[in-house]
Amino acid sequence: MQYRRQTLVEQPLSPRDYDVPVGWWGWNWEPPIPMSVTELLEARNMDARTAALCGMVLETHGSLLIAAEQPHSGKTTTLTAFLDFLPNRMRRVFLRGWVETFDYLEQTKPQETILLGNELSSHLPVYLWGPKAVRVFETLRKGYALGSTLHADSATEAVAQLTGELGVAPPDLARVDLLMVMRVYGTARGQYARRVVSLHRLIPRDGSGVRMVSLVEHDEQHDEHEHVEDAELELLRARCGQNAEAELARREALLEDLVRRRRRTIPDVRAALAEYRGERTRLEMRGDPTV
Repeated sequence: MQYRRQTLVEQPLSPRDYDVPVGWWGWNWEPPIPMSVTELLEARNMDARTAALCGMVLETHGSLLIAAEQPHSGKTTTLTAFLDFLPNRMRRVFLRGWVETFDYLEQTKPQETILLGNELSSHLPVYLWGPKAVRVFETLRKGYALGSTLHADSATEAVAQLTGELGVAPPDLARVDLLMVMRVYGTARGQYARRVVSLHRLIPRDGSGVRMVSLVEHDEQHDEHEHVEDAELELLRARCGQNAEAELARREALLEDLVRRRRRTIPDVRAALAEYRGERTRLEMRGDPTV
């Protein structure tokens, strides 16, 4: 990906403008080094089933929010790695924070577009907040998917922040399929471990609320991820059909095989995921080193 700084001038955006992320890693002089899904699995940030589940939802035009309270918890790194699950037909629109013009509404097909916000926060102008963030959620009614991050320590806190402090209508937030929460733990060796501590499905609650259905929980004592399989399969069958259970198992096995064979580099992992989908990588198709 290329990175460039934001100029706080609201001006029309072309389709090519939307292809380039601005301030994707926040305000860092040296952006973090991106990681592949395989590297995240090797670091035990999550297990292969969780990654496969998220990949299937994103590939079928689903939406994902990743929350964490502490800085450098791996929110953007994880979201970026997950983008490699997207099929080639999916257009990526990188939103422009405070100066978003919503020109993408006239330039894209909602069912083939995912909106990408670097963060839902009022901390920096490159982030989404206020009326423009609310409007982004409203555009999900048209059929867009969304991927973004936010600061919150639990799923409950994230939902309360988005619907209370920000003012997103609960039915609009419930259009987001998955809400992931991450945390950073200190280890006995003085290092840090990043973990997905929960993954919830968001669905409308009777009335006007948002109901959270637990899919994955982290057992801190044993450092393992526990899955609510019936809830996972209910979600995937709604998105992928009755063969969802077998497909999830195949994708979990694929990711475990990539880890076993030490296929770590981002180009290599992208190629493996694209091959599984029966596609070439975006790089191969476009000859563009910035993808």
